[in-house]
Amino acid sequence: MTISALALGTSSLAQTAATDTTVLEVQVSGPTRDAAYGQAIGKGIEALVARVLTPGTPAYTQTVAAIPRNEVRLGRVVREGTGAGGVTMTVEISAARGLVERAVLRAQPGLAQTRIAVIIPEVILRRPVPDPAAETEIGRSLVESGLRLVDASQQVLNATREIVRGSPSLNAQALAELRTRLNADLLVTGEAFAEEYGAVAGGLRGYTARLEVKVIDLASGQVLSTQAFQGSAAGATDAVAGKTALMNVGKAAGALLPGKIIGALQGAGTTAPRAYVMRAGPPVTFAQLNALGTRLRGSSTVGAFTIRSVDQAGAVAELQFTGSVTELAALLESLGVQVSGLTGSEITVRF
Repeated sequence: MTISALALGTSSLAQTAATDTTVLEVQVSGPTRDAAYGQAIGKGIEALVARVLTPGTPAYTQTVAAIPRNEVRLGRVVREGTGAGGVTMTVEISAARGLVERAVLRAQPGLAQTRIAVIIPEVILRRPVPDPAAETEIGRSLVESGLRLVDASQQVLNATREIVRGSPSLNAQALAELRTRLNADLLVTGEAFAEEYGAVAGGLRGYTARLEVKVIDLASGQVLSTQAFQGSAAGATDAVAGKTALMNVGKAAGALLPGKIIGALQGAGTTAPRAYVMRAGPPVTFAQLNALGTRLRGSSTVGAFTIRSVDQAGAVAELQFTGSVTELAALLESLGVQVSGLTGSEITVRF
């Protein structure tokens, strides 16, 4: 029996803003209809995991094996054909949104410690929105996927929104200030706006919304992901229609962002080494740090290593590393350094 899936990177994928379900299509084949149909769940799981992790990697294989088959459902047969080799069909598969992301985080709990802030200024008819709808939907999706959202006060959130509005390009100074104020590793930001496109049936107001969102590593300033979303809604008033349109584009972004973030934390899709902060508890000397830096620079995965401070309270260093924080932890322990804690972009060690 031969079984083939649709190209995993280009599988037909539908994620509606109205549901919390991911639906995709997989192609399977076998000598009989039942034999082909019976392979669809396995291929569906592989296609779901391939949206987050690179096929063939250990993390991908482990996650495929860890997802219970009863959490993925078979749907309708979209297309079917017969030939000399038997039956080939395309089957619809559905699963709860966040299924893969939660499975990855269960297997690698260190990734779940990444501190993520969501700051997306929103505008309806050129007026700032005090309680952003798209930002709320994205935050909800991240939490439901098992990721750690920064719980900042309203005062801090308002101040950081002003920083984002005042510096759309987010220069190094703005990024440093955001990292300090939010105590976060990653920032999900961008801009969202809604505007009227006219009256619709029933006397309702029609609004369209656009969301441009990017994920930024606050330590290095590297943009890990960027994407735009567009949607629409209708409501009895301008405020209701505009907020609903913004909520819909937020849901669309929230369906994809957890997977993008987890993939980036795994080292997938990055274009340059990430910057990590290493904090060493006392006692530690400059000589110990310098010797460790020399050994680290001998690895092909490590770039610059800079010692920021050494004093009685410990030491702080910054290094560039191609890979995830868990891979960095493994490298440090292989060099005889004890790792006592980690988050998305920080690692705590003892000599």
